[in-house]
Amino acid sequence: MPADTPSLLAALAAEIGDVRSGVDRVSGLLTDLVRRLPAEHRAEALTDAQALDVLIQRLDAVAGVLNGLASGQTSTDAVSSVLLADMAGRLNGHDAARPPDGAGDLHLFD
Repeated sequence: MPADTPSLLAALAAEIGDVRSGVDRVSGLLTDLVRRLPAEHRAEALTDAQALDVLIQRLDAVAGVLNGLASGQTSTDAVSSVLLADMAGRLNGHDAARPPDGAGDLHLFD
């Protein structure tokens, strides 16, 4: 690995963290909008809001993997901290159509 790779990985993780902050702000705006919707339209909007929350979690996971690699972790160790089972499987080279044992951990809201 070239000597500057850890610093590049850390910079990429920081960039993803900044993107995540922006997406989080958009999520807050969406939450405010959903609250103002008539009740009959909230279910669909809530589904969209949950999809945005999953996107935020994916950004967090990628940033975490990059930070782990930047700090010298093996790829297996860096990926082991990923909470989304389907993403962890893809990063480990598993078929996304067949989740690995123990799949299904999904954190929707903090």
